[in-house]
Amino acid sequence: MLRITSEWSKLRTVLVHEPGIEMFYGILDPDAFLYMRRFNVERAINQHKQMVNKLKEMGIEVLKIKELINEKAKSDKEFRKLLEKIALNYIKYEGDGKAEENLSRVKKDLEKLDSDTLFNIILLNPTVLSHEALGTNEAVTRILNEEPLANLYFTRDQAIITDKGVVIGRMSKRIRMRETEIIKLVFQALSEKPLKEISEPAFLEGGDYMPFKDFAIFGTGDRTSISGIMQAIDFTNFNEIVIAYNPEIEETEDYMLTMHLDMYLNSPKEGVVISNSTILSKTLAHVYERKENGISLKERTNLLEFFKKKGYRILEISLAEQLSYATNFLTIENGRILSPKVVNNMINIMEYLERKGYNNLLNEVKEDYNRHITNKDFFPNRKDIKDEGIDYDEIDVSELTGGFGGMHCMTMPIKRD
Repeated sequence: MLRITSEWSKLRTVLVHEPGIEMFYGILDPDAFLYMRRFNVERAINQHKQMVNKLKEMGIEVLKIKELINEKAKSDKEFRKLLEKIALNYIKYEGDGKAEENLSRVKKDLEKLDSDTLFNIILLNPTVLSHEALGTNEAVTRILNEEPLANLYFTRDQAIITDKGVVIGRMSKRIRMRETEIIKLVFQALSEKPLKEISEPAFLEGGDYMPFKDFAIFGTGDRTSISGIMQAIDFTNFNEIVIAYNPEIEETEDYMLTMHLDMYLNSPKEGVVISNSTILSKTLAHVYERKENGISLKERTNLLEFFKKKGYRILEISLAEQLSYATNFLTIENGRILSPKVVNNMINIMEYLERKGYNNLLNEVKEDYNRHITNKDFFPNRKDIKDEGIDYDEIDVSELTGGFGGMHCMTMPIKRD
């Protein structure tokens, strides 16, 4: 059974989704698809390949969602039938008189389709609209892909793996809800039976979960609800659970900037966290302890005071670094991380703030940026990181962050020890 006890245990296997045609749709309407901005899709896909190659160089097994599902479908007849059944739920035919006939034909032809095509049907959710052109017997066809899964490459969010096993999440945004159908297929392909699937109306996303060996933190806000957390808590063994209320950045009321816990907090080694103290001080934290009859509230505090009380060292990052995905690194093992090149993200962040009209915040970020330029100390290339003994590698994901997420968001660790 898959179990993960902390962010610091050695990473062995990670799950990713290599983006493809679905990313094209996100570029057409970034706001609707929860993207930060338009970006170069070709470069983004190449950056994702470079990230995968880097992980492999570091000795980590990388599993790709589509490859896993396709390979299982080729070797397992029952799994193949399941893939066909799910794909059939996500293809529709509408139009002049032949919709039922076309649907009947595709049902008969499903077994002829390759598994890659079946996967793409689930990914893109096509509706085929046909009618005869006026005055002719020729069919005119349009294909409408309804809510294609342009965010699937953020594979952190569809599930969490606790110290007990796998919990399938429930996405809070309609544009992402179908992603859990695919992740359930992944765990079936891995012969892993999830312990729980979050049920409506609750929401739970993986970017809002972080295990710290002796305790676990759940973030709650726009993407994860209290009721979702409460459903998941029974499937952990932690005696202490912290619910952190995702903070808002002053002036903006923009939940996207702190949508998940990993957008403002991470831990590169035992006893150390990376964050911005002002953000942590504004993050309300309810600390619960497990008792025989369930969990009970132990303390109301904030994350800054919580970590200080625990004796954690807080390595401070500027607001500009935090907004540029400094905390969205992937911990490979205790004291070793794979980090985005934060400096490459900062110009894009400033452009976003300017477009949104967050002028005071933009001025603060510009001041931070100029100071970092002068001091040549952009995270993680800093003295305090080196003095702490943290080993790091960096790669450029500045196009991929256009989707509103970094390295941590794009990876789901499924084996650590």
